[in-house]
Amino acid sequence: MKLETSRLLFFGCKIDSKLREALAQAKPGERRYFEDPESPFLRICTMEDDERWIGKIVDPGISAGEVEDIQRNVMSILRRIAPSVRQSASSVKIFPVNTKATGPADRAEELAGSSGGPYIAE
Repeated sequence: MKLETSRLLFFGCKIDSKLREALAQAKPGERRYFEDPESPFLRICTMEDDERWIGKIVDPGISAGEVEDIQRNVMSILRRIAPSVRQSASSVKIFPVNTKATGPADRAEELAGSSGGPYIAE
């Protein structure tokens, strides 16, 4: 078995109807955290079955200690842009990113140069 060191990782939550509505009603100043497909904060990605997820893209090979920090960061930004939607920390899932996907939010060029990205304080 070989470890793959080239796949980016996605930490995020599934966008349900409540979260979708909250994102649609987000203030213009808060939209910068997720609308830009190259956002260093959050991005909207699509699963194979067209489910939409919102989360953070990070480089592979992160340390175990960083996992909890990234989880808290995703939750912090979601609380900021959608304060009426309650998400639990356990709703954050981790998936490898398929850079060969053709969806607009998953294209390889949109992921190029991605890293852990900036964090915002609560």
